Amino acid sequence: MRSRAFKAFRCSMLLLLMLVTLKRDSLHPADFFEYRTDPFTGPHKFDWSAYELRTISEKLTSRLTGIDQPRGLDRETQVQQVREYFTLVQEIGRLESEITIAEARHGAAAQISTLQAELDARRAERLRSENLVENIIRRQVEEILLSQGIALRVPLLQPWVMPPVEFEFQSSPDFLIISRRDRIERIGTVSLQPNLSLTQIEEIERLTDELDVSSITVPTGGVGAYPTVIVEQTSLDFAIRVAIHEWTHNYLFFQPLGQGYGQSQELTSMNETVASMVDDELSLELARIFYLDIYESRMAEMTREPVSMPTPVHEDEFSFNANMRKTRLRVDELLGAGKVEEAEAYMEQRRQKLVEMGHYVRKLNQAYFAFYGSYAAGKGWAAETNPIGEQMRVLRERSPSLADFLATVARMSRHQNLLDELARP
Repeated sequence: MRSRAFKAFRCSMLLLLMLVTLKRDSLHPADFFEYRTDPFTGPHKFDWSAYELRTISEKLTSRLTGIDQPRGLDRETQVQQVREYFTLVQEIGRLESEITIAEARHGAAAQISTLQAELDARRAERLRSENLVENIIRRQVEEILLSQGIALRVPLLQPWVMPPVEFEFQSSPDFLIISRRDRIERIGTVSLQPNLSLTQIEEIERLTDELDVSSITVPTGGVGAYPTVIVEQTSLDFAIRVAIHEWTHNYLFFQPLGQGYGQSQELTSMNETVASMVDDELSLELARIFYLDIYESRMAEMTREPVSMPTPVHEDEFSFNANMRKTRLRVDELLGAGKVEEAEAYMEQRRQKLVEMGHYVRKLNQAYFAFYGSYAAGKGWAAETNPIGEQMRVLRERSPSLADFLATVARMSRHQNLLDELARP
């Protein structure tokens, strides 16, 4: 009993520490554009203070009292609870779609009312089990981290995960991404309330662009605040990946690499690439232990032979990635030559072509590439145009374990550190 009380007290103190010290990805790199855009973004900003006070209080209460903790539930029962929760989430999505379609078709009021009542009941059911499921997944993630040696070790004490894994299922904020115009470089991020109308989004972007920058508003599936935000309408596989990805950002915050997030496009890309690589490995291991169907599906996807496609007459005919890769490389050339307006006109021309090909891209500009180009892990145009992904992959292959890889990159404070590490014999 005393041991359990000590653990609860320790976790409580750590959670309070997170509330005081841990900054969000959304506040990087500097606050300059936070203030410059405040006159028109202020009414639409996501309230991080209210979010943190509410969620930290809930998490502390849960840990101290044991409410919504999976104590006494065996592993099989916990997994079943999680599966039932995400089946319910899927059902909520189906009902929301049915209501949207019925309203668009001017369906009978009685039909819509019945669907809405069913939706309300399902949402209430989801809320009743949400905290328990969050705590089950939290423990599963921490178990995987500990098994991989990614833990804080103090003499005479058992290793523990630092910072503790904590997240909240809820609507995730949108990000207003701000880039320079003369080169692709993210120089500001403002968190906005989710579900703003397109009219509101376009007005915010128009006023931001008047500051002689490039901007775009993008949705998020999760944010590395503390506790992490994970969008509630999602799949189990995605939720696991985001929990691990954003925890990695929380971990890196206390290291030189995380402290440098936003100070340069390279450091931002290094942070995002590392987080993606960690979630790739650990989410697969977690699925192998707890959710075998997800593991088998992921493994089948990884080993599946590429489907043979007809050779296109032009690279843009069939390949979104080829189109984006060509666009990014050409934009870099134009911006490097100081031809900003020509680069912007070219991006709009390419965007229109993408739409003709069936790929709806609302805006294609410097801010678009600054945001999506940071995720250089895996495959796709970002990995093909950003060397950091391949550099990190080589370093990971040289590392004896994921824990060693993470410890090595966490100490880096600039891109040159990565190059120097790769140059070592």
